[in-house]
Parts: sequence; structure tokens; C-alpha cells
Amino acid sequence: MMMIRIGIDAMGGDNAPGVMFDAVSELVGTVDDVQFVLIGKKDILEDKLSEVVEIVDAPEVIEADELPSIAFRSKKKSSIAIGVELQKKGEIDAFISAGNTGAFVAFATLGLGRLKNVKKVGLATFFPTKDRRFLVIDVGANTDAKPEHLLQYGIMGSIYTEEVMKVKSPRIGILSIGEEEIKGSNIIKEARELLKSADINFVGNIEGHMVLRDVCDVLVCDGFIGNSLLKFGEGVVTLIMELLKEGISNSLKAKLGGLLMRDTLYRIVKRMNYDEIGGAIILGVKGIDIVCHGRSGKQAIKNALQLAIECKRRDINHIIEQKLRGI
Repeated sequence: MMMIRIGIDAMGGDNAPGVMFDAVSELVGTVDDVQFVLIGKKDILEDKLSEVVEIVDAPEVIEADELPSIAFRSKKKSSIAIGVELQKKGEIDAFISAGNTGAFVAFATLGLGRLKNVKKVGLATFFPTKDRRFLVIDVGANTDAKPEHLLQYGIMGSIYTEEVMKVKSPRIGILSIGEEEIKGSNIIKEARELLKSADINFVGNIEGHMVLRDVCDVLVCDGFIGNSLLKFGEGVVTLIMELLKEGISNSLKAKLGGLLMRDTLYRIVKRMNYDEIGGAIILGVKGIDIVCHGRSGKQAIKNALQLAIECKRRDINHIIEQKLRGI
């Protein structure tokens, strides 16, 4: 039995290293073919889980507000840098981090390089709809995408959604300012024609007001728009939760109503919680790299680890290289 080795940035994120310990503790022993490697400051990690996981020392930490370009040049002994280096050497099969997203993408892209035939990597994560989730690519890796990059995002997103998330013949849409083919910038129009001709289930333009209406399984956009969409969505969810909490606390009648609706509200909050998603995958790099939210809790880290394991088992990078041959 071939062992899968998953590296974890133990120092990245607001809740590190505690949530990493908790997540790994719950998963150790439940997957016979997986080994976990914690990467971080050895003096902090060696008293925790050292009997059941491997610990690799990384004396430096990339802070959340550090510029990725500076971190890439100056933090070669950080947990992110060493995790990526272990991937490059083939000593781990996947790597997850809740640390500085920009730095992680920079180290993964420049340190590992792109898969054969991939022109630009894309950061992909899931958004909720009423009954399910859909993938958005790109949410921040490449802010200046060309039509051929958007085409490859659609193909990579289709492969990831079908192979890992088990969605049969996923519907691929491109974000635009109208459903009609004449709508959108020249880049969007050209990308639409490329996607339309590709061997994927392309469903056309998706307007902003339809994004959360279960009209596609993969939404293609450039990283500037995707990241703005992601941050706006997080802000809307936070605002709704604050308004609900404020409204329920204003009167006894509202409090009683809140109690009656408690289970419904819990299901809504759970569906919109990024902990249930796990993390965003950097599609197109020569590795399996999962970016977790900086505020990730134990469940998010567990989900990210399980996602990394599934990506390795499905060998999605090999499929991406084959599908993008000649494109």
C-alpha cells in the first residue's frame, strides 16, 4: 500500500497551531494510507503529537500582513517555504496552509512551477447556493487573465469538480454583465467562444444576480473579480448574521421567534460557513496545495486535509495535464 504524506503548515492562521493539532489528532488512525507531517517551530511542536506524526522544523513564520514578494525573497526557512520545498523534493504529496495566501500562492507557483500545458494557475474555492455548492475560479491567483487563461480555468475547474467532488458533467459558466453573447468585455467575449468550443459542458454567461441560483457548477472569472466576489460574499454573510443577532435581541417576541427558528438558523449559518468548505485549491501547480481561511477552525482544517487526500487519490494533476494537451 502506497502511503500518502500530507504536509501541514502548523504556524499559519489565527488559530495555529492549536487547530492543526486538534484536526490531525482526530484524523490520525482513521486513514491507514496517510501520514501527516507538521511543519513549524520545533520547540513549539515537539511536545504535541510527536509520537504519531512527523515534525519538520521551520524557524521562521510569514505574518499575515507581509508582502508576498518580500516573504518569497527573505523567508526561505518559513513553514510555507519549507512545505513547498518538501513537495518539490517529493517528500510530501500535498500541503495545506491557513497562512498568508499571497505568499503561499507565490511560493507554490514559483517554487513548484506549473503543470505541463498550464499557462496560468488559478485559485479555486466553493460558494454556497440554496441546496449545494459551486466552484469559483480564479479567486485571486491571477488578476490579469487572458481569454486562454479563462479557458483553462474552465477546463481545470471541470476536472476538479467532476473527479474530486463527484459532480457528473459539471456545468461551466463565465461571469459577465449579461446573459446575451454580445455582453461583456472583449476578453470575456473571446473567452466565451473558446469555452463554447471546448470539450466541457459550457452553459454560457452568468450574470451577477444569478451567481447563487444554482445555474452552474463552475464559475469562471479573473482573480480580481473573483477575489472581490469572495470578499463581498463574506461581508454580506457577516452583516446578515449581525442583523439577525441584533434583531433577535431587541424584544422578547423576537427572542422567542429566534428560539423557534434556531434549527433553521443553524442550518443556514452552517451552509455559509467557510469551515464546511475547507479551503481553496491552487489548480495548475505541480503539487496539491490547499489554501485555508486565516480564521479556519478545526473542521476547516480537517476538511482541507481530506480534500488534499482525495485530490492525490484521484491524481487530478495528471488528468489536467492530459486534458490541456494542445490547448
